[in-house]
Amino acid sequence: MSIQLDSRSEALIRQKVEAGLYSDASEALREAVRLLDERDRLQHLRALLAVGLEQADRGELVELTPELLEEIDREVEERFQRGELPNPDVCP
Repeated sequence: MSIQLDSRSEALIRQKVEAGLYSDASEALREAVRLLDERDRLQHLRALLAVGLEQADRGELVELTPELLEEIDREVEERFQRGELPNPDVCP
């Protein structure tokens, strides 16, 4: 893949490499992409949290009991046995 950067971005990457923060421009760009991905994930989790808070405001909470935890464990085991993957929102 070939990309073009504006002069400001190129200068910033060059400065970071020259300062010893990254071994080369590729490493700096990989870190930038990783941070973008992390930011997107955080935005997604914040949106999910907002939904949960709205549900709490409406009184739609479920009490976490030992029985509920056992039920959740059984359901997880059944899904695992069927080869289903866990929801990435609950398994970082």
